[in-house]
Amino acid sequence: MPALSSSPIVAALIQPDTDLEEVVADLGVEQTALSLLDALAAVPDPRAPRGVRHGVLAVLLVSACAVLSGARSFVAIAEYAHDTGQAVLDLLGIGVIAPHESTIRRLLQRLDPDAVETALSAWASAQLALRTAEPGIPEREQRRVWALDGKTVRGARDREGGQTHLVSVLDHATGAVLAQVGIEAKSGELAVVPELLAALDLREVLLTADALHTQRSHARYLHQRGGHYVMTVKANQPTLLARLRALPWAQIGPAARERARGHGRVETRTISVVSLDPCPDLGGEFFPHAAQAIKLVRRRRPLRPGGRWRTVTVYAITSLTASQADPVLLARWIRGHWDIENRLHWIRDVSFDEDRSQIRTGNGPQIMAALRNLVITALRLAGITDIATALRHHARDALRPLATFNIT
Repeated sequence: MPALSSSPIVAALIQPDTDLEEVVADLGVEQTALSLLDALAAVPDPRAPRGVRHGVLAVLLVSACAVLSGARSFVAIAEYAHDTGQAVLDLLGIGVIAPHESTIRRLLQRLDPDAVETALSAWASAQLALRTAEPGIPEREQRRVWALDGKTVRGARDREGGQTHLVSVLDHATGAVLAQVGIEAKSGELAVVPELLAALDLREVLLTADALHTQRSHARYLHQRGGHYVMTVKANQPTLLARLRALPWAQIGPAARERARGHGRVETRTISVVSLDPCPDLGGEFFPHAAQAIKLVRRRRPLRPGGRWRTVTVYAITSLTASQADPVLLARWIRGHWDIENRLHWIRDVSFDEDRSQIRTGNGPQIMAALRNLVITALRLAGITDIATALRHHARDALRPLATFNIT
């Protein structure tokens, strides 16, 4: 029995009786103001012009379609290009000869990751700009809310031998990835936040972040750009945490309570909120531009016999006033922050097997992570929630990736 390839995928064979426009209509994909082709066309080619057969745009497009069809390696991308058929290759701008694995590997490892991330960020932002709010939703619930968090690509190594770490911004409402930047170590995550957010329109955006990013410089930066924040507070800000704990929460009382049952447990969540204007403890400034302090109490008990209650108390701070966000909304947004773990990091680890990827050197790991983000974003904007099923679905028809990416 012949050995399987390093990343087996279902060969997407051309179906002569299928028309691309029909596939687009079936998938419900709409044309967009900024096409993926226009966005990726801005990525510069690091190679000398002489002898170049396959351009950057063509290789990126075929790689994106391959990843959307389940490819996890350079070998699998080359297999997709070889098997997909001449009609699809012509639409992707490949030509008669499909690129070899070595061509794909050398190019993707040398591409400027910042240029690729900038192009994909511009494309994702353009897609979200076209979306309109559903009728009947209150205006303050239509606020753009983004989550910021980092992820280590465990199998990848930088030039110094350290693990590759990527910081991303995820839209709460859609699950679209709006931006990503790479850093050399997790300790440098704080320094790249301005770079990560520089190209994004932050006006009236609410950014949610974990305790690592509860930094005065970040709060000032967001305020300067016209944005807002909700940040959890832990031991890395001991003075702030102590002041929050000392507030008269018993007198303030709970503002909202929610009870949920599922996943083998029962859980209650209680939120208390107090305005920081005037300062309730008569001290100085709590935090730059802070308007409200928040206390969240989560009590959880397994449904199995003998299960015991476990209580977790979380403190947070926000620049939104009571008129801009009520306690129920704040609780929803704080809980929604962890969607970046469930809807992005977990998906890349499980559906794309990112942490076991054999692409470990050069710029390859970040470029592949960017292509996975692109696939996740395109599927989420198309209303698809089951990413694993969608990858198998696209692998069965060579025209489906083109339709999802609006490549015509």
